[in-house]
Amino acid sequence: MKKIIPFLILLLAVFNVSAEISFGNPDINADDEIVFTVSQNSAGASPYKSVFYARIKDGSPETTPNLITCYPEQMERLLGGSVLQIRNRYGTARYDRDSQRLDWITRLERIPEHALPVAAYSASPDGKFFCRIERVSAVTGRLVLESAATGKASVLNDDILISYEKIPVKWSPDSTVLLYEKNGSVYFCNPDAVMRGVEIDERYRRIGRGTINSVCWASQKSLAYIDDYLLYKINTRELYTLGLYSGIIGQGKAMGRLPFRFDSTADKFSSNADVTSVVVCQENRLFSYLVVQNPVCDYMDVVYSRPYTDSGASLIDTVILWDETGSPILWQEKLPYDGSPEKCAVYRLSAKATQVLEIQDSGRPIVSPDNTKVAFRSGTALYVYDISTWKRVAELSGERIASFLWMNDEVLCAGGEKSVRLWNLRQNLAETITLSSAVAAYWDGSSVVAETGSSSYYRYSGDTNTWSRLGDFAGVPDAKNQNGRYRVFVGAAQGNQFKNAIYVRTLGSKAVTKPIFPESTAKSSAQKKVALVFDFYDNADGLAKILSNLKKYNVPGTFFLNGEFIRRYPMETRQIVANGYDCASMFFTVTDLTRNSFVINEEFVRRGLGRNEDEFYDCTGTELSLYWHAPYYAATPDLIAYGNNSGYTYVGSRHQFSEFDKGDARPEALIRRYYDDIERNHGGIIPIVGGFSQGYHAYPLYDYLDVLVSALIEGGYQIVGIDDL
Repeated sequence: MKKIIPFLILLLAVFNVSAEISFGNPDINADDEIVFTVSQNSAGASPYKSVFYARIKDGSPETTPNLITCYPEQMERLLGGSVLQIRNRYGTARYDRDSQRLDWITRLERIPEHALPVAAYSASPDGKFFCRIERVSAVTGRLVLESAATGKASVLNDDILISYEKIPVKWSPDSTVLLYEKNGSVYFCNPDAVMRGVEIDERYRRIGRGTINSVCWASQKSLAYIDDYLLYKINTRELYTLGLYSGIIGQGKAMGRLPFRFDSTADKFSSNADVTSVVVCQENRLFSYLVVQNPVCDYMDVVYSRPYTDSGASLIDTVILWDETGSPILWQEKLPYDGSPEKCAVYRLSAKATQVLEIQDSGRPIVSPDNTKVAFRSGTALYVYDISTWKRVAELSGERIASFLWMNDEVLCAGGEKSVRLWNLRQNLAETITLSSAVAAYWDGSSVVAETGSSSYYRYSGDTNTWSRLGDFAGVPDAKNQNGRYRVFVGAAQGNQFKNAIYVRTLGSKAVTKPIFPESTAKSSAQKKVALVFDFYDNADGLAKILSNLKKYNVPGTFFLNGEFIRRYPMETRQIVANGYDCASMFFTVTDLTRNSFVINEEFVRRGLGRNEDEFYDCTGTELSLYWHAPYYAATPDLIAYGNNSGYTYVGSRHQFSEFDKGDARPEALIRRYYDDIERNHGGIIPIVGGFSQGYHAYPLYDYLDVLVSALIEGGYQIVGIDDL
């Protein structure tokens, strides 16, 4: 009999998720200075190759090696657009546009062995403040408001779930008011008053119940708020009056009644400038365009209301925009069923949805500060379109874009996988300010030259820590690994996270060899392993988001499917396979095999597993892997033995709870319970349920995959596939 595997894993077999740090391309000059590259491919973060510089003294780096490239994992516009902030796994750097200088304001002293996703920030439109989540545990943190100029910070919420996707705050267009959620209610504050310590008590700044999805900025003067069925318009000048006397004067001016209940945990909405029209997205499946005829508590007119029905792709997310005429625009991110890259479709809403644009291999849009243009990436280019006519305004090509933002109405910062450029739309000029990554770096006389591929070379300026492109450049000489005093080379490593190590060998009578990064040669214990699996019973909700995030966070996943799912969702079944993920068996039916009234014998199990194999093959043309678990993980020793006799290995769960148990269903509590469980068991599985076949769940765990993956990585776990457990 095959060994029973008591672990489950969220892992994609086609991805290499071992957190290997690799050194390469060392070059030393006559002044005992070296440059080299460091690449890292790990779960939870984008892979890229950075360039480091060090001066050797007495056989070791004189100081911590300097990082001289800056990958734009996240970027923020600060201080009115005069400062660009770039953040990545190594720290935070700021580029001053006046002095044209880049400086690291915080930086790790060592190579980050566990590269977590970079946390999301939310900067105010004027760039004077930003909100971030200050980590308290692997799952929770504090919502902090910080001054970009002084670094002074104030805590707005001391218990919030960490997010690597977005911060639950919304800034007014003029940056004078910040909205945030706390303990099931929405609050406001004046960031300047908070920093000066003169803001009134929080209990007088409550707008109403709900989450940050309950509110949206209609304009600089107006705020839209939905409470259950009613839409309210709040004048921003009356916010403090509302907070003080909400029990007497209500929640603002009632504009109209929705024909359905708004659930702020799953729904979102957006309003036009005068709060007379709204578009509501219910559970990312039903889209309604509603118009106020008379601002009273009467039902709003339904101009358009349709579910998502694209038979060629599943929906990942939706962004609601408004053009200059006050007409709504739907921007929908989709994952094609055929396994091709994500794409976006843009629709203008009226009595029907009219498609105005389709973009291949694309991401989310960012609207210009004056709300007249929209920027988005597609393939190896960054595009700008007029938001009213949907005509192309400008295009910047040359490399894939990792992140981007508007510095002002005419300047975009394009953070590519090779370089970070300031792009002036009016002049159609793109100025390189730093390199994101490089294939290799070399000494060219007394300066460093880096190659980014396709014979593109850049020269580094040590005075400003910036890079400039070299036009007609014949190429650099071959790298040198010794200069008569030292030899630099790549050799074996000891640490689990390191594929190799970089060494300096002192030549001469007192020969000695030292690693540039001591942590690369430090012995470490075997890494703990954990697996996450996705169980789909008879509903496909969440599948597109799961597949998208698995790719985004560079982690594998194994999907357990039963016959009901395959029969009901053949396109989604093929979509899993087309995206390169392994599928395993959950039997041919969703019944609890331990509670069924009829006899479950070996023949029944054999036939049930065989039927699931055939249906999966007929649907996808591929075979299920020979792993299985019974529906709901309900199994007896006899059931497991029957499966083993059929050639299957059983994959069971040690957890005595699930995300559908009654009690505390908050994601942070569930992730903690799973984490504590695998700590006690020295590894294990974390089963994640797709859809809602086991009951409705307001906070499905798949919505918090970023938090879960980061908690595991920070805990020292290696996310592996079933075969590796």
